[in-house]
Amino acid sequence: MSEVGPRTIAQHLAGWVSSTSLEDLPPEVSEDARWRLVDQVGVCLAGARSDSAAVVRKVAGGFGGNPEASVVGFEMHLPAPLAGLVNGATGHAADFDDMHGAAAVHISSVAVPAALAAAEAVGATGAECLLAMALGAEVALRIATGAPPHQFHRRGLHGTGVAGPFAAAAIAARLLGLEELRTAQALGMAGSRSSGLMQTLIDGSWVKQLHPGWAVQGGLTCAWLAREGFSGPAEVIEGKFGFFNALLHGDEETFTFDSITSGLGERWLILETTFKPWPNGVWNHASMEGTKIIMERHGLSAIEIQRIDCYVPPICIPIVGEPREAKLHPRSVYHMKFSLPYSVAMLAVLGEVGVDDYSPTTLDDPAIRDLASRIYCHSDPEMQPETFPARVQLTTRDGRVLTADVPAQLGSVQNPMSVEAHRAKFRSNVGPSLGDAPTNRLLDALEDAWQAPSVAELVAMTHG
Repeated sequence: MSEVGPRTIAQHLAGWVSSTSLEDLPPEVSEDARWRLVDQVGVCLAGARSDSAAVVRKVAGGFGGNPEASVVGFEMHLPAPLAGLVNGATGHAADFDDMHGAAAVHISSVAVPAALAAAEAVGATGAECLLAMALGAEVALRIATGAPPHQFHRRGLHGTGVAGPFAAAAIAARLLGLEELRTAQALGMAGSRSSGLMQTLIDGSWVKQLHPGWAVQGGLTCAWLAREGFSGPAEVIEGKFGFFNALLHGDEETFTFDSITSGLGERWLILETTFKPWPNGVWNHASMEGTKIIMERHGLSAIEIQRIDCYVPPICIPIVGEPREAKLHPRSVYHMKFSLPYSVAMLAVLGEVGVDDYSPTTLDDPAIRDLASRIYCHSDPEMQPETFPARVQLTTRDGRVLTADVPAQLGSVQNPMSVEAHRAKFRSNVGPSLGDAPTNRLLDALEDAWQAPSVAELVAMTHG
């Protein structure tokens, strides 16, 4: 690649994406990519049962176009960017997708749909798909961590929506076989697709679900445009009007651009990305787990609980704790997912929380509403947000005060889910849609995806 002066961040990332081989991928990253694929396909099939997913499918299907990629779970084929839109939005509908603690990005809800759509469109193998997926996911996570943890969220921006287009562009560029220059052009364009407002958490509207879908649609489109010679800015990341200076203006002294490319290919941020044990906002999970630990340890039932106090990092409070009145009276089934009091109460009353527990019946359950009114969120400035921690103090009706510390949420590298827990999550997500036998066949195929000769055949198994 001919250039004047030092390489820009996008050029550095593009060179890595276009030149990294399968042999360069550490075994632990290969293994992680396999479970990201399993997890996200299962989450997508669960989300496909939602009302919001049906709307996205209907609208995208109405656009028509070249049937080059599949909609997961349905006999529907669309242009790759549109299939990516549907699968990205569907995969975030249940809010059961993974989350990186520092980047605050649901990376697999972008990377997996982008990789499946682009791979199917170009006729790629499972190994080619997974390699591109791992590379693109790493690019987006590294870009997002060029600012302090959760800085985009503090500004009201959804980290998945703002970083996601870079992942999709990198993935598609790799699968299209673009060289460094055109991959950098795709990344340059992707920055102009960065978006996603968090206002949806206040009123429980659906639009947050679209952010990964839009990221996939935009990123794939950028890669296809780059293939044909369309250009994007070289300094899309660090430029005067680039990604960081535009979206986080005023925070310039906090940017750490060197960290974006430092140790690239040696330290993998994707390995630090937590899986979700429950289908709701990630900030609820440690408080849910702490409550579950206390109840199981002491043999408690929900009716024995007087109140629960949850101590969490300050960034958690405006997302799942305030305004308190709204969190105690969710306006919709989706709104329930972003209420810490409601989520903890659901776990205590129901015993477990799955995708299909989010229903109008649960929303109107008087026992859940009553307990939620006695659950309180408290800010603990000493807690760092990267591992989504919580400390739970449960007071029983007979006056006992019981505590549990959860320094890292279940599903994180510090508190990992077992292989069997991953498989159980997949089966619970997929079984209601496909039935037991097809679910197990799909699980086996996804676990063996590195050897799959065809991504198209793999995705076809999601249709049942």
